[in-house]
Amino acid sequence: MEVNDRGYQLIKQELFRHLRTDSNAYKDSYLLRRIRARMRKLGISDFMDYYRLIRKNKEELDDLLLTVAINVTEFFRDPIVWKTLERKVLPELISFKKEHYSTTIRVWSAACSTGQEPYSIAMMFNEFLGDDIRRYKLSILATDIDREALNTAIRGAYPKEVVEKSVPKHLIRKYFLPMGDHYRVSPQLRRYVKFQHFNLLSNEYPKGFDMIFIRNVLIYMTKQAQEEVFRRLYDSLEDHGYLILGKTETILGSASRLFKLHDLVARIYVKKPEVV
Repeated sequence: MEVNDRGYQLIKQELFRHLRTDSNAYKDSYLLRRIRARMRKLGISDFMDYYRLIRKNKEELDDLLLTVAINVTEFFRDPIVWKTLERKVLPELISFKKEHYSTTIRVWSAACSTGQEPYSIAMMFNEFLGDDIRRYKLSILATDIDREALNTAIRGAYPKEVVEKSVPKHLIRKYFLPMGDHYRVSPQLRRYVKFQHFNLLSNEYPKGFDMIFIRNVLIYMTKQAQEEVFRRLYDSLEDHGYLILGKTETILGSASRLFKLHDLVARIYVKKPEVV
């Protein structure tokens, strides 16, 4: 079996040495698909030959890392999630803020890829709060392991077809500036978002968030790695905080006691603050 191939095992070791984390963090089925994709592109059929290449070619090792970390995204991906946030979660959150005389709203878009998700979050809050947004200090931290994807996100320029595919026309007119065959995110929106390089398999997580989006990335990790991430996300959330997962993801194992399901269809959870 390919999983037992000596070359494949050495590639795994090298890859996760580069990531500075345990080599069992990702599922073998997922890793094999990604590694094979790189090998096919280079015309290599033997794992050991590819291992020798990444040992002497750091650029290829970096490319492999990006291949493993790749995350497909789009504006307002999975519309039911955004409708649920707008109709259910945001009214709850703003009500909580008013009751506690708090004007700070902190959101984390983890594994943000090329930036469509954090910009969607900024649009969502702007639309929901309207003129009241001036009363709040909204900050959105957007992180990813892929520096190239982050550079795209920071530029905030997207092909017109990418924007027009999923952003309503009235929001395009309001939050985007036409630029040839691209749209650029307006400064009005960009000021809420800060982009930062971050590895989800790190030990130290940022803290103090009202809401964390981590969608369509955990499914590629092993159960053990997922539980570690969930434990760190738990500490990153405020006691009233919301956790938004991808539509095929759920919280299993020992981590399930940390969160309570808030909406099944939208895969939204709330933190259980009583858990020690």
